[in-house]
Amino acid sequence: MPTPTVPRFSARLTALCERERLPDGTPVWVGPLLQTDRDMLAEEYLKLSPNSKRSRFLSAIPALTDDMLDRLVDDVDGVNHVALVVFVEQNKVISPIAIGRIVRYPEMTDTADIAFTVQDAWHGRGIATLLARLLCERAPEGITHLLTEVAADNPAPLKILGKLGEMQVHRAGYGVLDVEVALSGEHLRLTPPAEGQRLHPLLAAYARQILHTRDVICDELVKLSPLSWFVLPADDDSEDLVPEAAEGVERRGA
Repeated sequence: MPTPTVPRFSARLTALCERERLPDGTPVWVGPLLQTDRDMLAEEYLKLSPNSKRSRFLSAIPALTDDMLDRLVDDVDGVNHVALVVFVEQNKVISPIAIGRIVRYPEMTDTADIAFTVQDAWHGRGIATLLARLLCERAPEGITHLLTEVAADNPAPLKILGKLGEMQVHRAGYGVLDVEVALSGEHLRLTPPAEGQRLHPLLAAYARQILHTRDVICDELVKLSPLSWFVLPADDDSEDLVPEAAEGVERRGA
């Protein structure tokens, strides 16, 4: 009698992942990205739509290179760079559908960047919101603030970030909104500069682009500046955010 085939990732879900539910009740499993996930990440990238790929790297890169995979997988140490994968089971097949990461800034060790990628078919299901919460719960030790950027023409991410703590949004020019979030009851500490300037010099550092290799999950964006790598798909209830976000004003998270 032949040995039954073990579904791919099934042992991993049992040993390393925690079960969560999306707002619509769909069960998902969330666990750490592993050093053995290079091939998986490369395969899943190929499934993204051309628009998602273009948003991810500002050009429709057909496949992840070895250098990109070095930063996206090999640099994940669980200490300064935490990455989580979301899995779902459909028709007895377990598949990865999203990844999120939070990365400490070496120059500001209590502050981190945060980013996500979600497969196109799963946009708008609350996965980014789930990942944001879990990443903050498992953030590198000592992280009290987030510092990131959002495309001005896609302000939906602000609703997710605003749920994490007190938040300020600053118009940095070139279609970019700079965002600071104070976590765990902390307070905002950056003084907004003049409109058109960056909220913090780290957001303008070229080295940041090399280090953080962002994951992008929205396929609605068309053309962003080279610094606008953080975008999220709108959740179903995100429309009410747009008028407020368009003002680029400081506000407290919901």
